[in-house]
Amino acid sequence: MKGEDQSVQGAMLAFPRGGCRSTTCSLSAHLLVCISQAEHSPGITLSLSQKKQRVFITYHRSLLSLYLGLQMSSLVAGAFQIRGPHEPVVAMLGGEAELPCFLTPSQNAKYMRISWSRSMSSQVVHVYKDGRDHPEGVMEQYSGRTKLMKDAISKGIVVLRILNVQTSDNGLYRCGFQHGSFYNDTLIELKVAVLGSDPHFHVEVTKSREILLECKSEGWFPLPKIQWINSWGEQIPSVSESQTQNKGGLFHVSASLLLKDPSPKNMTCSVWNPVLNQKKEEQISIAVAEPSGSWFTPFIILAVILVVLVLTIIVFRIRKRR
Repeated sequence: MKGEDQSVQGAMLAFPRGGCRSTTCSLSAHLLVCISQAEHSPGITLSLSQKKQRVFITYHRSLLSLYLGLQMSSLVAGAFQIRGPHEPVVAMLGGEAELPCFLTPSQNAKYMRISWSRSMSSQVVHVYKDGRDHPEGVMEQYSGRTKLMKDAISKGIVVLRILNVQTSDNGLYRCGFQHGSFYNDTLIELKVAVLGSDPHFHVEVTKSREILLECKSEGWFPLPKIQWINSWGEQIPSVSESQTQNKGGLFHVSASLLLKDPSPKNMTCSVWNPVLNQKKEEQISIAVAEPSGSWFTPFIILAVILVVLVLTIIVFRIRKRR
C-alpha cells in the first residue's frame, strides 16, 4: 500500500521540467495543457495497474471539469443579452416615438454605458454613461430631440424617446449596453407614417369622346398604393402612375385612367398606407353630355327650312303682282 501511495504521488508530480510551455493561455486553458502534457509525457512512470490508472485519470479529469466550470461561471458573471420589441415600432410624423430596450437577465444598468445609434454604430443618436447623458458627438439631426427614460434603469430597462418625429427617423436603431469590457446590442425598427390628403380629380374628354380621369393625393409616408375601383368593387388598372417626394420626404402620387365607354358610371380612387393599414377614398360620377353639334344640327336644318319658306312666299307674292 505504501508503494502504491508513493506511485500515485509520483504520477501526480511527474510533470515535465519547466511546466507548461505556453505563458499566454488563460488559467483554465493552462491547466488543461498541463494535465494533457502530464498524461502523455514520457517522463511519467506509473506503478499502478492499468485499471487503477484509468480510475486515477478519470478522477482528476472530473476535478478539472469542475474547476473549468467554476472558472467559466466567474468569467461570464457579467454577461447579459439585450432585448427589444419583436415587432417594428410605429410613430406618426410630428409625434413621439418610444424605443424600449432591456437587459436579460435583469440587472442594474445605472452605471453601464448605454448607446443608441442608427444601424451603423458611427451614427450616434444618444449616449448615456457615468450616470448621465452625453449630448456631445450626437448626430445633428437628433440634437435636442432625444430623451432617455430611466425610470426602470435599476432593472435594466430603458426607453429612448424621439421627439418631433421626421421621415428621416424611419429605419433601424441599435441599442447597446456596455459593462466593463463586455458589450452586447440589439436592433429595433422604427416605422414612420402619415396619412395624406383626400384624393381629388381632374376630368378631360378627348376628341374621340374618351374620358381621361386623373386622381391625385399629397403628403403621404411611406409611399402609398393608389388604385381605381369601379361600381362593382373591381380594381381597374391605371394607364399611368407617378410619384414625387418633396424636401420633407413626403410622397405625392397620381394615377390616370382612360374610359372608352361614355355611359354613366361611378369610379372610386383609393390611396392606402401600408404601415397604418388605413386609406382615403373619393368617388366620382361620370356622365358625358352629347357634343354641342348634336343640338346645333337640327337648328341649322330648321333655319334652312324657314329661309326656304320665306323665299317661297316672297317669290309667290312677286308673281301674283305681275
